[in-house]
Amino acid sequence: MHELPAVEDLIANLDEISKEKGIDRISEVCLCIGELSSYVGECVQMYFDILSEGHSCEGARLFFKHTRARFRCSSCNAEFEHGKDFTCPSCGGDGKLIPGTGKEFMIESVKT
Repeated sequence: MHELPAVEDLIANLDEISKEKGIDRISEVCLCIGELSSYVGECVQMYFDILSEGHSCEGARLFFKHTRARFRCSSCNAEFEHGKDFTCPSCGGDGKLIPGTGKEFMIESVKT
């Protein structure tokens, strides 16, 4: 259910993009969804199909690019994606979440 306001904002942003670029119809939208965002692609799609009616993105195909959280090792400063744990693959040190990674919900691209 928390996808509803996110999809409302998404559609408003797509309408703004259409207006700014003079586009009548958007046919495809690629969204980045982070693994820690808790957004579910199927729910986003369901709300989008309902709420996009009458907008420039009505009938557009949604594509989802799932992004992973990134960590920085507190010992060697290496960056890595987590696997089964949060241990640095380079040195075995503890990984700390890089703020903002894995929480994305944003438009990556739009096609007409």
